[in-house]
Amino acid sequence: MTSQQPPTISRRATRTGVPQLGHYLSEAFRYRTFAIYWSKADLKSRNFETVLGRLWHFLNPLLFGIIYFIFIGIISGDMGNLERLGFIVGNLYVWTYFNTIITTGMGSVQGGGGGVAAQSAIPRVVLPFASTLTAANLFLRSLVAYVPIHFIAGRGLHWEMLGLPILIVITGVFGFGLALLFAVVNMYFRDVSRLMPHLLRLWLYLSPAIWAYTRVAGDGIVDTLAKLNPMYWGMTAWTIGFGGPLIDKPSYWVTIAVFAAVAVVSLGIGFFTFISREDEFAIRV
Repeated sequence: MTSQQPPTISRRATRTGVPQLGHYLSEAFRYRTFAIYWSKADLKSRNFETVLGRLWHFLNPLLFGIIYFIFIGIISGDMGNLERLGFIVGNLYVWTYFNTIITTGMGSVQGGGGGVAAQSAIPRVVLPFASTLTAANLFLRSLVAYVPIHFIAGRGLHWEMLGLPILIVITGVFGFGLALLFAVVNMYFRDVSRLMPHLLRLWLYLSPAIWAYTRVAGDGIVDTLAKLNPMYWGMTAWTIGFGGPLIDKPSYWVTIAVFAAVAVVSLGIGFFTFISREDEFAIRV
């Protein structure tokens, strides 16, 4: 009676360093259950199973939203605009979702399981993907906390909300692509992980998340430069989806389409950069 040998996982590299795509994707798909359970473990590590841990996740964007609301209200002299409060808080929940995907995804390869996962035989792309699942899970739960603020702010129900599930996916794809790209950069330049929160905060200020996209809806130089920011399209679509002001140009669905195109390009660049450098991860962790 012969004993069965455990299946081996081999990496079929090509001359360019990029593995055979079909083989790599099939191997990654085999570990989908691993990604789900890794994501659940990540939630527990964040103390999300405790009352205070769950409450803090909801309160953090809300408190920042109130701070920005007061700050902008003091500058504008209008402290009673509850619609602005709903606008800022809703967009900050979205930005927290996007921010979490990038920061946790880029560090998942280096820090996942104390770096052990990066030296295992699994396709490493599974780790940032699990972090993306965690961020999506947290975001969907946080929407429950946003609902009463939405109606208190008088934003109501709109047909544009039908696009919100699409925007959740697109934002996840865009963040996942950037997480893959920066995970590679972080392997070579470790200080990038320390710099990233500051860069993302600057990106927040440059995006129409706490200021209205209608401020740069024209055709001037400043307006054109603002639209070169990929998150101009993302946050504009989210603002309209949540019930913000509508303008003729760009239309809601055109905004979503542009954001989707940017997300696909981000995913392509991030994915191929990641898998082409994956062989070096074990020696750089």
